[in-house]
Amino acid sequence: MGKPDQFAKRILQEETPEATGHRVTFEVPPEVPVGALQPDGVMRVVRSPGLAELDAPWSRLRAEATLDVKMPRDHTDRAALARCELRRHARWVQRLEALRAADRNPPTGTLATREPPDPRDHVTWVVAPHAPQWLRDDAARGVFTLERVAPGCWRIGPGIHETLWISANELPLRRDLVPFLVARSGRALLEFLLWAAQSRGHEWTLNVVKELDMSAETVSEIIDVPADDEAQNRIKTEFTRKLLALYPDAANEIREKVILEGIEKGMEKGIEKGAAQTLSRQFERRLARPLTANEHDELVERIHTLGPSRLGDVVIDLSPVELVEWLRDPDAR
Repeated sequence: MGKPDQFAKRILQEETPEATGHRVTFEVPPEVPVGALQPDGVMRVVRSPGLAELDAPWSRLRAEATLDVKMPRDHTDRAALARCELRRHARWVQRLEALRAADRNPPTGTLATREPPDPRDHVTWVVAPHAPQWLRDDAARGVFTLERVAPGCWRIGPGIHETLWISANELPLRRDLVPFLVARSGRALLEFLLWAAQSRGHEWTLNVVKELDMSAETVSEIIDVPADDEAQNRIKTEFTRKLLALYPDAANEIREKVILEGIEKGMEKGIEKGAAQTLSRQFERRLARPLTANEHDELVERIHTLGPSRLGDVVIDLSPVELVEWLRDPDAR
């Protein structure tokens, strides 16, 4: 299992009791003899009164759900669903065999009077960022039925037990759904993190950020999330500060780019001397030594021929060795 999967299990284990008013626990069961039948975990009802009053998916849980969680970039194909169903069936067979053994050897002086086990008490849950298109395609051609029973909850049927595909990206942002919301991806993940900064606090949110694999697309979206009001803007500003403090290399890169953008604006106003001085400092920082007289003259000349924007790119993009060669090459661009 990869690090995001282990993190998802930990969040499910930590957050499920509080999310359900301590009616449900998340457990990682002992491995059955065949390793492929090991589920990510099991949602087990420990106190049923009041559970039906909770929103889905909690309200649909009768006794136990065999659960597989699929984090972003995990496979969510037909085989993924089949594996989760297989793991549920393996646990169901284990339960039936255990009950049969108990009936054959009841405690002395007792009679076996229990009701037969109900397969509806043991369901299948798959948690993933979204409901994949193949679910709709297979439902359209009659392989199974697909019903949206609640926001983000898709029932796959028919069957003697319920199979639920939980789409984290579609779930509402609510405290009781936090155990599933960490499986979000893309824009939906960003919205969850911004919401969590206000709902759960920055420390909790930053711990989540440290553990998750965030795609380049998700990170790039941080800069253009619309601010609906002042409170939302304050949350995002503080969240960005925290992220920059967490990743100082990114903060330094941003500072350098801001400086270079200021140089370009200064050049547009004719402050060439100040721009040359600032660029010289940037080159010297990159080379970890002062510029020679020839290098300084070449730098000033290239400010005129190439422009400060190009020089700004060069000082950031090239390594120190490449930067020296660039200054020495009269034809460099």
